[in-house]
Amino acid sequence: MHQIQTAGEQKYYDFISDRVKQVRTGMIVWASLLSLALISLFNNIVIAFLLALSGAALAVVNVKSQRELKEKLAHISDKEDFFRQLEAPDVLMVQDGHMLVTKDYVLTYRTDISIYYIPDMEKVEVGLKGHTKKSLLLTDRQGVRHEIMTCAQNSGASKEFDAVYQMLLRQCR
Repeated sequence: MHQIQTAGEQKYYDFISDRVKQVRTGMIVWASLLSLALISLFNNIVIAFLLALSGAALAVVNVKSQRELKEKLAHISDKEDFFRQLEAPDVLMVQDGHMLVTKDYVLTYRTDISIYYIPDMEKVEVGLKGHTKKSLLLTDRQGVRHEIMTCAQNSGASKEFDAVYQMLLRQCR
């Protein structure tokens, strides 16, 4: 287990805590299915086989999710600077804590954790979806667009959206 040493590390682990809970819950589920398979082996071999198969499939998916979560920091070359930026007073936290914007990084948590290095991004764009929604997109140097935020155009979240857009617009130049 990693020992948290700085406020920036604590902020990162707080940010990913919901995803960590999902992964741990998945681990409990597959371990329970395998335990049930063992118990039902004495009563009904078909049910035991189905439970074992389900448990094994969930175990594979869960172990892959654990590995991917641990590797989120692997592509960050200067982790010390990354954590220092997370504890800086100018960090912008929006969407109920599901997005952090620092000097050089954007961290988002939608279905999974994503970390974008702003200097690797070519541009920031706003995409409109009809008259109701807008999306904030980062485009990397390979031309791949990453949707980092969406909101209804006339909602309270629109102010957060505009603040993130303005901050990224200054940093992507």
